[in-house]
Amino acid sequence: MSINEPTIFLDMDGVLVDFFGAFAKLANVEHWKQMDSERLQDVLSKIVGSDFFAKLPKTNTCDSIVEMVVEFAGSYCILSSPLRGDIANSTNHKRAWVIDNLSPQPVKTIIVRDKSQYALLNGVQNILIDDREDNINKWQEAGGCGIKYQANENDLSVISGALKAY
Repeated sequence: MSINEPTIFLDMDGVLVDFFGAFAKLANVEHWKQMDSERLQDVLSKIVGSDFFAKLPKTNTCDSIVEMVVEFAGSYCILSSPLRGDIANSTNHKRAWVIDNLSPQPVKTIIVRDKSQYALLNGVQNILIDDREDNINKWQEAGGCGIKYQANENDLSVISGALKAY
């Protein structure tokens, strides 16, 4: 990764990690959106203090995404958010997941609430691949290139096309 080349930042949950599938399974529903807010909070409370994030499965496209971005940029970084109310614990278990599941390993694993601070570094427009529209919007407002991708909804061509157009 050269100082004048963009860094590709990959989100974890919904992009590389099947958080939503595992969460729905824990809640015993087909899709997490089937839960009301009280049930959602009840299931989230089961995750707090646990190793839930360390044991999550990869998405079907995880390895292909890593391969694609390494081919494009030579390396990548992880940029994920911690779980509210369980920041230190979820951060530790997300880092463990990265070590156990990704090859090649990222240059850095950053777990932070505000991702947009990494959008523009040293005048270089960095790239974020994330499943959340609000993260993409904030990233772009901060000067970065955002690619909205959700593993259970989008084809890999969303990423490859955006990287080619960069």
